[in-house]
Amino acid sequence: MDSDHGDILRRVFSEIAENMAFMFVEEPDDETPAEPENDDLVLAHMVFSGPFSGRLVIAVPAALCPEIAANVLGLDPDDELVKAKPYDALKELLNVTCGNVLPAIAGEDPVFDLTPPEIKKLDRAAWRVLRDMPGTQQHLVEDEPVLLQMSVEK
Repeated sequence: MDSDHGDILRRVFSEIAENMAFMFVEEPDDETPAEPENDDLVLAHMVFSGPFSGRLVIAVPAALCPEIAANVLGLDPDDELVKAKPYDALKELLNVTCGNVLPAIAGEDPVFDLTPPEIKKLDRAAWRVLRDMPGTQQHLVEDEPVLLQMSVEK
């Protein structure tokens, strides 16, 4: 991913997280990568195609998902709706981020096809592989580590 795309992704993700989920995105303070506290991790990913194709990925500790869902829905984290579908809001956060980052990169005229976001579980080893991939951004959301990566094929 080109560095301009990385800057756009960082800015768009921060705006979407703040406006949609009322969560502030920070950059880690030092060079040491933020590590999740346990192996209960999830990854949401989606594929896009159009003038250029690629994939957008977000990985978070699973414990952050109910907080995201509660904030997006305006509910208490203990609400039954939040407990029933804790990952849906993470998928929607990714979907809205993708839907805003692509026109920020390509302009308003190009049309992109997006696949629905999908969720899969991660362990710490898979987290580290994603973290160390070129173009992966590390963020802190509510003091929890978050990985964001956009891969682009011309």
